[in-house]
Amino acid sequence: MPKDLKDLLYPSLVACLDGPDLFSIWLPSPANENLPQPFDCLHFSWYNRYTTKGNDAPSDVHLYELHLGNSRTNVWQMLPYTSSDMAEYGQLFDRLVQAFQDVFLWIGSALQVHLPEAEYSALVQVAESLPGNVISHVEPFISLVVNINAQTAAHHDHFDKNLCLALAIGNFSGGGLVLKEQGLVLELQNGDFAVFRSSKATHFNLDYAGVWVTFVMQTDVGFDKWTVE
Repeated sequence: MPKDLKDLLYPSLVACLDGPDLFSIWLPSPANENLPQPFDCLHFSWYNRYTTKGNDAPSDVHLYELHLGNSRTNVWQMLPYTSSDMAEYGQLFDRLVQAFQDVFLWIGSALQVHLPEAEYSALVQVAESLPGNVISHVEPFISLVVNINAQTAAHHDHFDKNLCLALAIGNFSGGGLVLKEQGLVLELQNGDFAVFRSSKATHFNLDYAGVWVTFVMQTDVGFDKWTVE
């Protein structure tokens, strides 16, 4: 990432959050190694996990009258939908988009160059087919997750489609991103990002000292049925 963009990452994030109060400066030591630290997570996301599919529905029955077995059709989830955080923290999302639009554009351009064409096209197809011609500000992905004071146990993100991207922001040391099956520890610094298959690779981050934030960009695998239909 260019130095001018990298240098503004943390100051821009502090400005969007109206100050550094949410950040916890983590200083590991034997005295406090077992103390839980506040971990805040905001999901500015699109989902298509539980939407009703109408592929085999009869054309002469109104959708409100459709039944499958003993259950009624879920008429409230016919379309992809956004997370509750998008509504509750909409102004914050708008500030993040404005402050980081050059970063998101640069990342998108880098991915277009370096990702295999099929991988990139599969993600872009979703980003360009959101309901109402909504524009994804983190294309080729459609969702942005902000992790503050991130400390994660080993896990998979089974609902991620193909790839996810993790961007490190802050003033910290340590906090390496571990990809277990690959035998890798990625020592990301401010402005570094990693792209990996989060649904396949067991991953977690190591202890860190300082202020650590990650932007995670991903696409819900449920959109596979949206683009097919």
